[in-house]
Amino acid sequence: DPDETSVGGAAEEMSASARHHLAVVLSGEGEDETHQLIDQLGRAVARGVNVKLLGRVGLLRDRRFLEHLDKYAPGVDTRLVRAPLQELVLADSVVGAVWIRNGVAVREAVVVRAPAVLRNLRTLFTVSWSSSAALSDHRRLSERSRSALGRRILQALSSGRTDEAAARELGVSVRTYRRNVAEITRELGANSRFQAGARAVELGLLSPSSDLLASGAGQLAGKNLSA
Repeated sequence: DPDETSVGGAAEEMSASARHHLAVVLSGEGEDETHQLIDQLGRAVARGVNVKLLGRVGLLRDRRFLEHLDKYAPGVDTRLVRAPLQELVLADSVVGAVWIRNGVAVREAVVVRAPAVLRNLRTLFTVSWSSSAALSDHRRLSERSRSALGRRILQALSSGRTDEAAARELGVSVRTYRRNVAEITRELGANSRFQAGARAVELGLLSPSSDLLASGAGQLAGKNLSA
């Protein structure tokens, strides 16, 4: 019966049953249900369970969610991704729950115990996890990096434009452009301009593009020629 109570209860029971690994995907909808599950995740971490929580980037705007996560489940390894997500809970390799929403209401839900299906769900989770970025990385970014100007600077970096050309296009001095580049690169935790572009894609600040790939190929080619 896919109502909020039954799905939330099943997800909490699975979280409570986990002994080794717990993988959870949340959209951030269904606030009360989400908060109850987070409480359970915090208790699982306290038992020594390896808990991974994957959510949408939009959760950064949900102050109540972030405060609840910080207070009741600070040890949960949390990552965010921009792509649409299928909400689920996977407890060890034994049981899982998958649910689909219609707005905030749960429309369909299923409990999974078949080993082959659970392996496939685990693989899908792993793929999404590998393309996500840590919540702490997202929270470290200032409005500068998230602003329209920040995105245009990152696009200029990923395209390989010279500082002079990029500054001219943005209507700022070269000195101002370079200062912004240095500050944004530091916020992204990058060691190079190309790495800053790659990190921006990872954090959802930029979409993957041929410019970024071309810039990376050019840098690699330059390194090979100078070797």
